[in-house]
Order: sequence, then structure tokens, then C-alpha cells
Amino acid sequence: MTSEPIQSANATLSIDLESDELAIMIQSALLPEIDASPTDRAAASISVEGSTLIIEITAGDLTALRAAMNSYLAWVSGCKMAVESVTDTSQNP
Repeated sequence: MTSEPIQSANATLSIDLESDELAIMIQSALLPEIDASPTDRAAASISVEGSTLIIEITAGDLTALRAAMNSYLAWVSGCKMAVESVTDTSQNP
């Protein structure tokens, strides 16, 4: 029994954030990554519904999908930490 390679794969990441404002900030920060993807193996779109950030990824194979998911999750985490860092500093001089 042989398995055939997967021709395409997709995933939707729904990330609940603390506020609508934070979701919009992170969406804005990620738009350049969506507009200028470094590879043609995966493509993504990003939207916001209330305080939920939605990232839809389509890739040519599972490896590219995993890599894209890891990248977007890392970027969201980094953006969130950056905003929290600035917010904490401004509240406690």
C-alpha cells in the first residue's frame, strides 16, 4: 500500500485576543508578511472579527503549511508581547 502525497493543505487559525484594538493592531503588523510572502509554497489571508484574529493559510504541502503556521503564530506572539511590554512600561514609569 502506497500513500499519495498531499497536493494541498489549508488551516484556519482563530486567535482570541484581549480586545478588538489589539486584534486590529496585530492584523496591521502582519499585513506586510501577507503581501510579500518570501515563498510561493504557502499563502495566507488575515481578518478580524471582534477580538478574534483569523489567519487562513493555504499551502502546497504539509511541510509548507506547518512552517507557515509556526511563522504566523510566532509573529502574533511577538506582536502581543511587544504591545504588552509597551503597555506595562507606560503604566509603571
